[in-house]
Amino acid sequence: MKLILLGLTLFIATTAAQDANAQRVGISGLKNYSRVQTGDLTIPAGTSTSGSVMAIRGNLDVYGNVDGAATAVLGDVIVHEGGRVRGGAVALGGHVRNEGGSILGVIKDVGATHNRSTVSFGGRPRTTLGSLAAAFLWLVVLLLVGTFVLFFLRDYFHRAVEVVTNETGRSLLTGVLGSIASIPVLIALIVALAITIIGAFLIPIGVAVFLVAVSGIAILGFLAVAQVAGIAIAGKREAETPAGQELQYLYTGILAFSAMWIVAAAFTWFRRSSPSPSDSAP
Repeated sequence: MKLILLGLTLFIATTAAQDANAQRVGISGLKNYSRVQTGDLTIPAGTSTSGSVMAIRGNLDVYGNVDGAATAVLGDVIVHEGGRVRGGAVALGGHVRNEGGSILGVIKDVGATHNRSTVSFGGRPRTTLGSLAAAFLWLVVLLLVGTFVLFFLRDYFHRAVEVVTNETGRSLLTGVLGSIASIPVLIALIVALAITIIGAFLIPIGVAVFLVAVSGIAILGFLAVAQVAGIAIAGKREAETPAGQELQYLYTGILAFSAMWIVAAAFTWFRRSSPSPSDSAP
């Protein structure tokens, strides 16, 4: 797990450097904005801004004239009849809606979502068969990824296992802190890119690279924990080759963790059949 600690250390150091750099970039980039506001922002009819405008976590309604770019972060850019945007219109986490106005620059929707008041992270539970199929599919994926890591990234994997074994508490704390820090860092990265029109086009690529890097560190950490758990469950056994023994431990750990997921998936029917509070209401 040394690689995880090293990766998370570099991640935290990069985060600090990114924050400092983002502040410098943000300050220089925000000079182009005549107005930046948290929440809904309205440019009234008959008024004109001296530069670009930005609304953060709110909608940007343009009835007048924006002499620059119109940007909304986690909101919509709405150009109403009589409104005019001389630069580009960018909505990060929303939509650009032209309702009879004029937009002279680039129009870009990045990660458009539904209305914030109707966004729901829940959903109708899948069937028991679907849950079991997903659990077994992930089991196969983890076994394949674990085999690849063990044979092609052997040195990194061994370091990760050593750190998990010898520095369990530190590894856990570092992993928790890294997970908590990943969300604000991702938001800061998106906002920093959204400051400029060119940067807005790079947001999907930046987010994809960031998620792949974080996922890779997380998967390596999980496989290291699974290896240690497999050694504890299976105990020291002789095998024909050292690689075969390590593979046996890794598979045992993965199967142990996946078994809990499979058992939970098997009880999906119970969650589906449980009455909701609205059903019991008179």
